[in-house]
Amino acid sequence: MQAVVLVGGQGSRLRPITYDIPKALVPLRNRPFMGYMLDFLRGGGLDGAVLSLGYLPDPIQDYLGDKQGFGDFSVDYAVEDRTLGTAGGVKNAEQYLDGDTLVVVNGDVLTGMDLRKAIEIHKASDALATITLTSVEDPTAYGLVEVDHDMVVRRFIEKPAADEVTTNLVNAGVYVMEPEVLDMIRPGREVSIEREVFPDLQAGGRLRAHITSSYWRDIGTPRSYLAASHDVLSGAVGAGEAFEYLDVDPSVELGQNVKLLPPVSLGEGCEISHLATIGGRSALGRGCRVGEGAVVEGSILLDGAEVEAGAVVRGSIIGPGARVGNSSIIRGLSVLGAGCVVGEGNVLDQGIRVNPGVVISPRSLRF
Repeated sequence: MQAVVLVGGQGSRLRPITYDIPKALVPLRNRPFMGYMLDFLRGGGLDGAVLSLGYLPDPIQDYLGDKQGFGDFSVDYAVEDRTLGTAGGVKNAEQYLDGDTLVVVNGDVLTGMDLRKAIEIHKASDALATITLTSVEDPTAYGLVEVDHDMVVRRFIEKPAADEVTTNLVNAGVYVMEPEVLDMIRPGREVSIEREVFPDLQAGGRLRAHITSSYWRDIGTPRSYLAASHDVLSGAVGAGEAFEYLDVDPSVELGQNVKLLPPVSLGEGCEISHLATIGGRSALGRGCRVGEGAVVEGSILLDGAEVEAGAVVRGSIIGPGARVGNSSIIRGLSVLGAGCVVGEGNVLDQGIRVNPGVVISPRSLRF
């Protein structure tokens, strides 16, 4: 039994990070997200996965090229030459499938759900497809799914107003379906599985639901990506048997009186200068540098990022090779793109995003 993983999107909600890094490879605890995805599928008893690729396919194939660590689990690639949508992406992968029941997964879902159970429930029904649902606190931010007492899907509600909410169940982005569903998708055109295929199945009474109460998060926005990083660092999901709250590569150089407040992950070749503080569920990628007396809390620093002396980074994401100047403050879910430079004494706040390569002059910005 195989899965199709939908990783063809541009990750526009996570920009500017995804201008240079495909969403499937953004790191969690210094491991690309795709590693967690494949662990999830292998744990569900699947034999392999077909990655439906579109945007920045080469880095993903390079990461998985040797397939080491996956044993007999096969990985194939179906690369789109134009945008095909979620259903079109599944159809494009058909040539690699074995004609059996298949699992389809959105490529930005981090979950601890029991995939084996979802497959079992689907196979025990007469459904052509089973959609996994999860409950959320704020239903107005999502498309909702109404089901009856037999778990037959009755209605889809697209991002309702507060007075239109009838359920808090949302699409969790994990589907089990029969190969007959592929016959419903016209090849070579853009087709949405959520807006075109599922409504047709629902109208015919052949779409069922499975509700999971397990951990679930969509990593597709800066807020949710940062939260997912915190969760992995804290061991809430995807930690594995070797989990440690203080995950420091042996090559890391630590100055005197450095404070590491776990859970923290420091990648290969990091340099942390005297009196610096790293804590609050922070992850620093390979070759990051933190200057004397600087503070990094609750943040992600991607490979080669630099925080100079006296600077503060709180609850933010610093892209690869970006630099935060002396005494600058980056906070409030701000995001710096690859290679950008924030000069000395600036303050960035309130979710501001700086595109790759931008240079902000010293003491020119307080936001």
